[in-house]
Amino acid sequence: MSVPAAAGGLSRLRPPAAWLPRSTAQRRRLFGYGLIVPAVAFTVVMVVYPIARTFWMSLHNFNLSRPQRMYEFVGLGHYQQVAQDEHFWHSVAVTLTYSLPVTSISYAVGLSLALLLNKRSVGTRIGRTLLSLPWALPGVVAAFIFLWMFDASFGVVNYVLLWFGFIRAPVAWLSHSETAMVLISLVGIWKIVPFTMLTQLAGLQSIPPELYQAAKVDGANRWQEFRNITWPALGHVRVVTIVLTGLVTFREFGQIYVISGGGPDRATETLSVNLYVEAFQGFHFGYASALGMLMLLISLIFTVLVVRFMRSDFH
Repeated sequence: MSVPAAAGGLSRLRPPAAWLPRSTAQRRRLFGYGLIVPAVAFTVVMVVYPIARTFWMSLHNFNLSRPQRMYEFVGLGHYQQVAQDEHFWHSVAVTLTYSLPVTSISYAVGLSLALLLNKRSVGTRIGRTLLSLPWALPGVVAAFIFLWMFDASFGVVNYVLLWFGFIRAPVAWLSHSETAMVLISLVGIWKIVPFTMLTQLAGLQSIPPELYQAAKVDGANRWQEFRNITWPALGHVRVVTIVLTGLVTFREFGQIYVISGGGPDRATETLSVNLYVEAFQGFHFGYASALGMLMLLISLIFTVLVVRFMRSDFH
């Protein structure tokens, strides 16, 4: 026997390295783990670490105006301070006053538009495109457009109302708490309706047309078709739409801050605006981090409650 042949025979008898997979199932499992590693790494870097860092800051006296005490551990002191802060509870009330109507009205209007545009024609395609434009427009740009429209001196809204005689003098929309809240709510609804319309339209187009044909054979009218077919079939889409819309309105900052800055007299100061003021104007990053963690907790509770409450619609 030659030496090379003997070496080749020994190499065939040598056991594989311990780290190499020994079966096809193991190789497939390792391949699957390799595919999810980038997603897990992205989640850890972009989600887990910021949340952990924010929670750590909320437990320390992270105040840039007092750098010598920045890393002083205060435990749950900031959370106790938030619970006793009247401005926090006022911001919660303002946030709910803004978020709940905007979410409900946006969904109702979006569903109505989706029902009207759920047809195949040139007009409906043009209508979908035009009604989708507000969603593509940046929120800050939309805020400046509404600021110009509702300006007390040269706004087009005051001009039209004066022309038709609905008002006798220009209205300073941002000088009163009620009108300021109405203004930022209008911007929120105008911006979110296209999203709710598109999601409900997608849900409507996924409903089999045979169900409506069978309902017509049974003599059902439009309302009965909507109540017994359309509404139950949109269950999953409705839950996702309301949850996403509620989360967007709950954390809305840019449009509100550009339009009113939280005024007048904190009348439109939502939790996001309050957090920004504490962090970037007062430099109380520890306190602001506690606000952020509480906002995250409220968002999670809202999501769970909505899903549990609406689960009966599609089970």
